[in-house]
Amino acid sequence: MRFRDIAIIISQLEGFSNPKIFMEQYETDGDMCAFLMEKAYYDIYEKYVVDLGCGTGFLSFASAMCEAQKVFGVDIDKKALAVAVENKKKLAYEFGLNLNVSFICTDVRYFYVKRRFDTCVMNPPFGIKNKGADRLFLKKAFEISDIVWTFLSANSEPFVKKFSEENGFEVSSVFKGKIQLRRKYFFHRKKVEFLDVDIYRIKRKEEKKL
Repeated sequence: MRFRDIAIIISQLEGFSNPKIFMEQYETDGDMCAFLMEKAYYDIYEKYVVDLGCGTGFLSFASAMCEAQKVFGVDIDKKALAVAVENKKKLAYEFGLNLNVSFICTDVRYFYVKRRFDTCVMNPPFGIKNKGADRLFLKKAFEISDIVWTFLSANSEPFVKKFSEENGFEVSSVFKGKIQLRRKYFFHRKKVEFLDVDIYRIKRKEEKKL
């Protein structure tokens, strides 16, 4: 599937109907989903993928459209996951896409797996409203996957590099982007705004052989 097609399809899915500001719930717009998929394609194709803080499933579905072997979306918000399930049905009925995506409702802090995922994709809280949330998500991603693709706040590179090093990972690529934010919170003045973000590829360091 072309990345442009991914952007178009994702843009037709349902986002958060009643987003929670303390959870920093924002959808990843179709264009940015497609941008991430284009950069991360070889880390996703035929790989086991997890989407932490998946919300209504946009990155999960985009990963499945890139032929991930299996995708798991994890989120604590039952209402968001209910929308994700409806989005999955819509993809099947309207687009003929029977995607291998499963959703798990749990706090990411308590999400454990026996086998590490190949890749984690995520658009986690940036820690603006809930201080330390970005660290929590990164820490869990490092525990359960070998490669992490994540959106984080702009100009966060010094922190991300240091935190990655402390956890046995290293930043291998950084890209700049803008996430489209539709007006959903009371403090949004414009119908559509754009948030500058950094996009990271972070990989587990290879263990040194003795």
